[in-house]
Amino acid sequence: MIVPQIVFWIMAVIAVLGGIGVIASRQPVRSVLSLVAVMLALSVIFLELSAQFVFAVQVIVYAGAVMVLFLFVVALLGPIRERATGRLRFPWWLGTLVALVFGGFLYSMLNGLRFRAPDKVDMSFFGTVQQIGAGLFTTYLYPFELTSLLLLVAAVGAIYLSRGGRTASEIHREEEDRRA
Repeated sequence: MIVPQIVFWIMAVIAVLGGIGVIASRQPVRSVLSLVAVMLALSVIFLELSAQFVFAVQVIVYAGAVMVLFLFVVALLGPIRERATGRLRFPWWLGTLVALVFGGFLYSMLNGLRFRAPDKVDMSFFGTVQQIGAGLFTTYLYPFELTSLLLLVAAVGAIYLSRGGRTASEIHREEEDRRA
């Protein structure tokens, strides 16, 4: 009983540190790799929750395909150096509002705020591959296809940006001029 808790806490720490690495890293490649660490840690947490399908999708789709796509986009665009603009401007009132909301949630949690119990459902059919497949290819077919189209547009846009707006023939002519 203690091993799942230890695994959860280790994965939670990895996820939080990875999230901090995404934000704090100045190098885009390290940010993407930190995001991969977050995705893998979350997939282990899903596995502990007996959500094997979500675990597999998290590893294959997000940590695998999407993060590799992000890594290729970052590598194609190259490191763009930004000028330092000084310190980050953050409105004081927004910081105060966020701190008050977080403090309210923390106070409620520590004082034993109870949420309503979830409704009883038949778990024998919940989350099966058949149900997810039927939902993906019937009810959610258009959002599923739009997501794939969005990823295709992002890949084409990354290739276009990496060329600097030049066509393939212009790049070929420039390479021939350099060789001569």
